[in-house]
Order: sequence, then C-alpha cells, then structure tokens
Amino acid sequence: MNNQLEGLLKFIEGYLGVEGVKIFQVLFNSDRELGYSDIIARTGLDEQTVRRVLYELNDLGLVVYRRIQSPEDGRFIYYWFINSYGLNQALLNRKRLALEKLRTRLDHEARTVFFFCLNDGIRLSFDEAMELDFKCPKCSSLLVQEDRNPYVDSLRKLVEKLGKEIENERRSTSY
Repeated sequence: MNNQLEGLLKFIEGYLGVEGVKIFQVLFNSDRELGYSDIIARTGLDEQTVRRVLYELNDLGLVVYRRIQSPEDGRFIYYWFINSYGLNQALLNRKRLALEKLRTRLDHEARTVFFFCLNDGIRLSFDEAMELDFKCPKCSSLLVQEDRNPYVDSLRKLVEKLGKEIENERRSTSY
C-alpha cells in the first residue's frame, strides 16, 4: 500500500498542490472524522483553501463527509473522512484513464511514420515533414526517418503491464 499511497499523494499534489496533500494526509492519519476547524488547525491553511480542497477531494471520491445540523443556530456542520472504498476505486479509475491515454498514444505511434533532426532533435510526423520538404524548421538540415520500434515496443509493454495490474486490482476489489 505504501507505493500506492505515494502514487496517490503525487497525483493529489499534481491536481491540488501541496495544500491538497496536507489536507489528505491529516484526514488519512486521523482516527476520527474531522471538522473544518480541526483541519485548519492541523494544516495551518486558511478556511477558503481547506473548503476548496475538501470539495475537490470529494469530487475525486477520495474523501466523504457527514453533515449534521447545529441545534444552536441551525447551520450545517460538516465532518470529513477518508473514503476507503472510494480510494481504491479512485486509484483504479485513474489507472484506467492512464491506460486509455497510453493505448491512444500507442495507436498513434504505431500508425505514424516520424522524422527527426539529428542536430535539434525535432520530431515531426510524415505529413509535417513533407510540408517542410523533409528539412528541419530550425537548422534546415535533412530530416531522418525514425526507427519507431523502440517507442512502440516500450509503449506496448507498458500498456500490457498496466492492463494486467488493473485487472488484478479489479478482481481483488470486487470480492
């Protein structure tokens, strides 16, 4: 689970920044649900940031809340906690999206002939290279056809590996 947690924290950081990681970790390490004031106190973040991040984490299915009405003033009070079932599903869904993107990229790499410049490293599709008379747009040197097998092979292996990983996780979470 440590590798999965690290991957999830990296995803959260990329999606919500360090504030998202702080808030998620506070909830993850808590043995009880937390209100806004608890989260603000433990993270040192302002209320607006905490609310925004919590709603984003909720949209991702990583956290959920329980809402109660205050008997004193009738306002709603929210208590937040990690959605343990949703956590596994969210990770699985992210992997599925990544797999689809990789499959699309694999298809594109397998179907397209590329040319590149030995000097500048610019990579162009056949159509782009043809429009430029197979000359580099930067240095005007002749473009060379790329051996795409290494890209296609490595992408294919990555797609297979991720596909198996997703299938194994799907099986383990469906029981």
